[in-house]
Amino acid sequence: MANIRILSVEDDPIYSETIQMIVEQSGYELVGQYSNGEEALAAIKAVRPDLLLLDIHIEGALNGIQLAERVGHDLPIIFITSLREREVFEKAKGSKPVAFILKPFDSLMLQNTIDLAVSQLAGEEKTVWAEKDLIVKDSFFIKDKSNLVKVSMSTIDYVQAEDKYCTLHTQERKYVLRISLQDILSKLPENFVRIHRSIAVDANKIQRMNLDNHELQLQNETLPVGITYRDALLARIVKLG
Repeated sequence: MANIRILSVEDDPIYSETIQMIVEQSGYELVGQYSNGEEALAAIKAVRPDLLLLDIHIEGALNGIQLAERVGHDLPIIFITSLREREVFEKAKGSKPVAFILKPFDSLMLQNTIDLAVSQLAGEEKTVWAEKDLIVKDSFFIKDKSNLVKVSMSTIDYVQAEDKYCTLHTQERKYVLRISLQDILSKLPENFVRIHRSIAVDANKIQRMNLDNHELQLQNETLPVGITYRDALLARIVKLG
């Protein structure tokens, strides 16, 4: 189970400690704290966080704005800075941050800003399923108590529908979403194929098919194959092959 992963770049030890406390108390995972721009850039490439908290005046040859430019627009950024010049803000806008916070900030302000950034991670394609469940690119973010849990689509073995709910089955655990199977299939990659009126599987994970018994074998599961879905399933396997 993976939580939303946040990386912080801050060269003031007091603020760095405050950020760590706020991130962890908010139920997110802090995957790294750095004060140097070059070290932070290497870490971002290595760990691929979901959100970046970035000071502008930091150690090293890269300042925060330059670091943001190197990172690109795929990673959401919250700037946290004591620099109040309008020119700095205009330069920072070029990296399209989701927020710009001035120091000193209070804990609630940063916590609320992070929560809003997480809810906006999907941009214009965001789809809210139930309360705060949402989908972002190749992952689902599923509400689990006070946390949003990141579930990569690549970890899903199959999806099973029941009434108005769908259960995502992974090797680690199950996750329930209030969404129809048809809707969830429209968001999953093409390797997911329907094998039954209530089941869709990752075709890449099929280990064996028994055409006589109308069933297939995943790693730890045997699932029924509906007769009306068999030909489409075989065609999809050949296409993916």
